[in-house]
Amino acid sequence: MATAKVASTIAASQLSCKPSHEVLIGDALPSDAAAIALIGASTFTAAFGFSVPADDLADFLAATYSAEAVEAEILGAQKTSTSTLVARDESGEVLGFVQLVRGLSDPCLPGDASAHAELRRLYVSTAAHGRGIGSRLVAAVEGKARAEGFETLWLTVWEENASAQRLYQRLGYVRMGETEFATGGCIQTDYVLAKNNW
Repeated sequence: MATAKVASTIAASQLSCKPSHEVLIGDALPSDAAAIALIGASTFTAAFGFSVPADDLADFLAATYSAEAVEAEILGAQKTSTSTLVARDESGEVLGFVQLVRGLSDPCLPGDASAHAELRRLYVSTAAHGRGIGSRLVAAVEGKARAEGFETLWLTVWEENASAQRLYQRLGYVRMGETEFATGGCIQTDYVLAKNNW
């Protein structure tokens, strides 16, 4: 009896010491802007910084991933038809983010452009890699796009970002064509991937 009690106490203490990995997906708030900016800037720099001139990179990060720019984007969501979703841990810390952009298409995509929406800026903090957060953010954007009646969700991914390409292909995205991505004066090639008919 005493042994069983000790065993159950040890089991309970081991359970309570296990780290929790609960992740919640929801709409970004203006108060999330600094965390989103930090994740965006650090992830973009790690993935692409080596391939872009330093001045172009600095200008791009200031325009796109300053806390002020991110906050303005969140506050102007209705005007820009852009929704930003975040993944948070149980303490509320932002672990990653993604955007759904309505009203945009690409010439390589067939069908009615008004039925297309873009999945943009999928970034997860390096400390949270390997937990399936990127896949969950994609699923959340897909659910939102589907609920709003979009038939095609598309995205761009750098031609040299093989790991991101593998993720999107695993999630059912198919390469449709190519487009250019400008970071200042530096022009690079992105692949256009799309998923439709859900």
